[in-house]
Amino acid sequence: MRKVLFLMMAFLCSLVVKAQKAIVEESSIDIVCDAPDHAIQHFKEVTTILNEHGAGHAVFVCSCSKYDKLTSFKGQVTDGSGRVIKKIKESELKKTEYSPYLAVDAHKMYLDYTPPVYPVTITYEWTIESRDNLIEFPCFCPQTDYDVSIKNASYSLKAPKSMAIRHAMQNINTQVSVDDNGNNTVITLHVKDLPPLKQEPYSRPLHERLPMAWFAPTDFVYYGTKGSLHDWTDYGKWEYSLIQDRDQLTDAERQELHQLTDGLKTDREKVEAIYRRLEKTTRYVAILLGIGGQQPAPASSVSKSGFGDCKGLSNYMRAMLKEVGIHSNYTTISTTNRHLLKDFASVGQMNHVILQVPLKQDTLWLECTNPQLPMGYVHDQIAGHDAIEISKEGGRFVQLPVYADSTNLMHSIVSICLSEQGAAEVKLSQEVLNHQYEHYIPLLKMDENERKKTLQQIIHVPQADIKQFDVHEDGAKIALNAEIASQKYATQTGQRLFVPICPVHRNYTIPNANAERTEDIWLGMGFLDLDDITITIPEGYKIEALPKNVFITQPFASFFFMILIDGRDIHIKNRLLMKSGSYSKSQLPQFIDFIRAVNGAYNQKVVLKKTE
Repeated sequence: MRKVLFLMMAFLCSLVVKAQKAIVEESSIDIVCDAPDHAIQHFKEVTTILNEHGAGHAVFVCSCSKYDKLTSFKGQVTDGSGRVIKKIKESELKKTEYSPYLAVDAHKMYLDYTPPVYPVTITYEWTIESRDNLIEFPCFCPQTDYDVSIKNASYSLKAPKSMAIRHAMQNINTQVSVDDNGNNTVITLHVKDLPPLKQEPYSRPLHERLPMAWFAPTDFVYYGTKGSLHDWTDYGKWEYSLIQDRDQLTDAERQELHQLTDGLKTDREKVEAIYRRLEKTTRYVAILLGIGGQQPAPASSVSKSGFGDCKGLSNYMRAMLKEVGIHSNYTTISTTNRHLLKDFASVGQMNHVILQVPLKQDTLWLECTNPQLPMGYVHDQIAGHDAIEISKEGGRFVQLPVYADSTNLMHSIVSICLSEQGAAEVKLSQEVLNHQYEHYIPLLKMDENERKKTLQQIIHVPQADIKQFDVHEDGAKIALNAEIASQKYATQTGQRLFVPICPVHRNYTIPNANAERTEDIWLGMGFLDLDDITITIPEGYKIEALPKNVFITQPFASFFFMILIDGRDIHIKNRLLMKSGSYSKSQLPQFIDFIRAVNGAYNQKVVLKKTE
């Protein structure tokens, strides 16, 4: 009987394998907070993993510290028939203090479990006791991946009435329930039957699509400090208290800074000089120590050790600018969340710190963790993101600038000199700016062999033999020049040569036209590609067939392809402008047609025929 049930379960699961990889049968979070600095948090996760694509959901991980103690744990694994195949004890958990951070006062308890069969249902149940760090409560996020459905998920938070608890929600239609229970307030949220999210090309990032809810106290006690999260102004006052009086420098360093900058005429020149000094004298090392990882190391400590995290380096740069009379603002931001919740101030929405320098003619945004970037360059992980400017008066909601689509430029000049057998000498001169420049930064740190291998991936030249390759950086621009030989650039068939016209672009992703689209079209970064290509045909050949010119304009993009003949030279001009933004999913057919047309244009060939 058990075998029959298992086979029936396996059959039913096989019907949905292609659609999803796991089902969250139950996800519950139950929190009892009896004081502003103490809470017991109980978690339960029951997940049916349908196939090997969902194997990652069998892994258990929880973060702990001396302030977050794991007080109980148990686990169980059952097969498709409900037979228990493994019980998991707390003693089987492993502890790791490994992290990407140099110093961290937390550790993880984990179990790296791989299911022996599919389908399999795994139950994990555990309790965390938290003290002195309730700046926010665990968030409600039962759906954490694509192709995972939710049957039942619940959240319960019991706290004293004296604690004002705020909440915010994303992609959840169900309302939060708030009830009185004696001297306590009980907050609950329950959702059920959430369908799996499908990964779709050209759609928003997963974290913006997930159903989530956040809960946090208005007033908090955190690692011995007290603060308020009533709004972003109060958040900023607390953050400012963490950096106050941590900008002291030694007399020797102060003197050095004045020697470096007193002869310079403008504040911008002074910022540039100090920013370059930061590059030469420090390096980034992530540190999560000091008031839960929220407080930067003192400027003097960073100066002495020569390293710091985003907080420490930004505060150190702020201190050096202050010494030479230039005001700057410590600014918190997220490298993942484009938008912050305007009406819900919370620490967890941010994961990074940068420095804002408001000059008379311009506002500079300094990435102090990577001063190798051009000064003031707003990189892709923060461009257009909301941020909180920190000052004595509190936090101020700001948004970083974003580069115009047309300035994210790749300009390629290519000359292709063909032989009678289809071999070619190819010369490539390319400039990339702003966000396209970021994609090429790794080239600067590569040795010659690595660069050549990478160039072979950038260009589409068969049997490429790279004779020469130079790369140069100038601000937010990288220029590369290369000479490439190919023994078989064109395909020879009888008396004809079939010559590819574009060796620098190929095959943009085309969404599935038959799949039901749930998301609008989202283009996170706009860009402009300009190509000037010259193909010199060999003696003894004439042009038999040329591609047609292409001109397309859509709300989300424009493209033109033009071909001109000048003696033995074929001149090709491409111009592709993709416009960042969100576009209705009803425009998907036009979007697909556009991408197909661009791919088709780039993949075209000139046909040459040998003359008699």
